[in-house]
Amino acid sequence: MEEAPQQPSEVSRSSRKRDAKSIEQLVHALVDMADADFARLPASEQIRSELAQTRVTKGHGSKKRQIKFVAGLLRSDLHEAEQLRAYVAGDHQQQRDETRLTHQLEVLREKLCNSDSANAAIEEARELFTGLDVIELKRLVQLYKGPEDKKNYRQIFRCLRDGSDASFAAEEE
Repeated sequence: MEEAPQQPSEVSRSSRKRDAKSIEQLVHALVDMADADFARLPASEQIRSELAQTRVTKGHGSKKRQIKFVAGLLRSDLHEAEQLRAYVAGDHQQQRDETRLTHQLEVLREKLCNSDSANAAIEEARELFTGLDVIELKRLVQLYKGPEDKKNYRQIFRCLRDGSDASFAAEEE
């Protein structure tokens, strides 16, 4: 008995199941993402509306059915599924970058609020962020009165954040 050679273009049933499961996990990630990230989602109107419907669905069984339905839509359009997968992967990297920057700004603010290291911290901030308003930063550091002065403490951070945003915007242009 001769066995028919398996066509290389045929995909095994296990492989199809793994692909379907990965798309289902992608839909879970899309449904669970923050509202701000969801608003920037690069999806077709149909996928976006179905995902929005899934986000507001309350029942466990009905939500599971809706997720499987959206996964089916994405399996029929693999290009869109790959775009969404890249968005989710890139979004996590962007989130890590933003967290790292926030921690860096917090450390810099602590140095600025310490009178012994304030001048060195101002120079460090000037070197790091070319878009920083150094005059405003110096004014805020001088106004800072100590740990109970929460208002100026927050304003110093905002000034640093604005300077970092301006620096990154200038780099992108």
